[in-house]
Amino acid sequence: MSTKLEPLTVEHLWRCERLGTPAVSPDGRWVVIDQTTYSMESNESETQLWLYATDGRIRRQLTQAGKKNTAPAWSPDGRWIAFCAKRGEGKDADGAPQLYVISPEGGEARRVTTVAGGVSGIRWFPDGKRIAAIAWRWPELRGERAQAARRKELKESKVQAKIIETDNYRYWDHWICDGSRPQLVEITVATGKVRALFEGHAEWSLGLGDPGATSYAISPDGGEIVWVQPTEVTRLISPDRLMRLDLASGKARPLATEALPEMWLGSPIYAPDGRALAVLATPASAPSQHTRLMLIDVKRGSARRLAPAWPRSVGTHGSANPAFTPDGEAILFSAEDAGFQHLYRLALDADAPEVVAEGGQIGAFSQSADGTRLAFTRASIDHPARLMTLAVGVDAEPRRLDRTNGFLDKIALGPSESRTFTGWNGEPVQAFICYPPGYRKGRKYPLLQDIHGGPHAAHLDTWHYRWNMHVFAAQGYVVAAVNYHGSSGFDEPFLGSIDGDLGHREFADIEAVTDALIAEGVADPKRLYAAGGSYGGYMVAWINGHTDRYRATVCHAGVYNWVSQFGDDGYLWLHHELGTWPWEDPARWHRQSAHSFAANFKTPTLVIHGELDYRVPYYEGLEHYNTLRAKGVPARLVIFPDENHWILKPQNSGLWYREFFDWLKRF
Repeated sequence: MSTKLEPLTVEHLWRCERLGTPAVSPDGRWVVIDQTTYSMESNESETQLWLYATDGRIRRQLTQAGKKNTAPAWSPDGRWIAFCAKRGEGKDADGAPQLYVISPEGGEARRVTTVAGGVSGIRWFPDGKRIAAIAWRWPELRGERAQAARRKELKESKVQAKIIETDNYRYWDHWICDGSRPQLVEITVATGKVRALFEGHAEWSLGLGDPGATSYAISPDGGEIVWVQPTEVTRLISPDRLMRLDLASGKARPLATEALPEMWLGSPIYAPDGRALAVLATPASAPSQHTRLMLIDVKRGSARRLAPAWPRSVGTHGSANPAFTPDGEAILFSAEDAGFQHLYRLALDADAPEVVAEGGQIGAFSQSADGTRLAFTRASIDHPARLMTLAVGVDAEPRRLDRTNGFLDKIALGPSESRTFTGWNGEPVQAFICYPPGYRKGRKYPLLQDIHGGPHAAHLDTWHYRWNMHVFAAQGYVVAAVNYHGSSGFDEPFLGSIDGDLGHREFADIEAVTDALIAEGVADPKRLYAAGGSYGGYMVAWINGHTDRYRATVCHAGVYNWVSQFGDDGYLWLHHELGTWPWEDPARWHRQSAHSFAANFKTPTLVIHGELDYRVPYYEGLEHYNTLRAKGVPARLVIFPDENHWILKPQNSGLWYREFFDWLKRF
């Protein structure tokens, strides 16, 4: 007797256990990874560390205490695993994430630090006795007591006004204008003693936007650190330079400044012999160019681009995390390719990299000390991230280690595929098409265009929790996810084609896919819908101003008016996207703004926004909604006072999906 499978729902998404960043033990026998579970009932999450034997025979939960245990890192001798966590209750509670260490054999973890602002972005020194970390500190203060006193004073003050004279003062959902800066500290593991490496140097700082372990590198001999230093410390968007700190003397000097002019830099890594350094670099003056992998001669300060003719970008979506192979002859990294993200190996003298493991989407990866064992996460449209391992030169295919999310085997998923369509100007455009469960060829289905943000991002062959194509398809839609002109994962002409002329090519690509699916008899021309978030929300408003053939649309956190968008946290980027500053050519800004076409609005639209969204401030959603209401176009507004650019809380997500589907069903 066959068992009928359930359709995929938002409740299933929140039942999924989500894998974080894997770390392979130095001997290659173990992988530790942070895994997060959510509760729709309690509206909370819990993250614990799990340990897996790479032969697949053992898996066990390593941490038990606390609810936020993240960023595991093995000591060089494999005896300890360091991680960051907030633990304790009452007066003994960690006020911010602290450094802990635990034996891979189990037992209780030991708290190492009591830093008032907490630590993050940890890396072991080669001696296994010290750990480098990032701590937010006031550069004019000296000593831990002074830092803690300032933090306590600001927290307890009855006046919470923000007084600003800096270029950037907010980031995504929090303020960054209290004068503190992300700095590097050195922690002695045995005693917890903290040495502030930047103290006394107010000009030294990591970047204000999400600094982490990829913001710096420790030399193989442990004698120096290289970090990414913004040229304008208070700007989120600023060319960077590499700074080289001698730990014995405490002195620092720039590295390869002339060889890397006007570049945004990231993920520096030392070669095993310490003579070379690799870094990701993107031209700051032309942000739609590819991110390059640059090799620097540490002694001479010279630099050269590796595989300069390879027509793809290294370092998209923050998961390139490059690493030298132990012999120093090649670099591993993950990168996008036409909707997929693979793990690559690039020999230093090669013209192009070779694929080590294919996506789906390969996320973060780790390798053993001798390079014979790899571990990484791999997701696809059809399943959440899985923990995979590969014995280099032995395994023909990666093997799965985890056993998470087995309940999805009883969920009905429709087929999905990657296709190429003819888009704007007759050029090829890639898209993913996801069909509902039980899809029958020859039958016409309602079509939902799922439009990605960015715009220089992409739909990937991955499992998305906030915009899951299979959850949409389970409602009976054929879902199209178009990687329109400007999307990442393609060559530079395609990536930069929309700069200074937003809306037109993207719209043509989306419409071309809609037309093709109608012509193929897949999509019902009387039941067309569109939804998008961020820049995808901008495209929803743009579509409304240029056609009325869609029955209803959903705009989440969407840019509506480029002029008012100048109040966002990334306003210094906008002249790159629109081709000019708003005061230099106002007409050009208006030609690219969705609000300029409001006279044509006819399509019923659901507008959703979070009040804590500083990337696309929530007043963009209010202006969009108010315009629709003033014109008499059916519109509904959902505001989340406790969410930012994304809907991150389980119960809020449940409401988001219900509102989304109910709105489309009304039309």
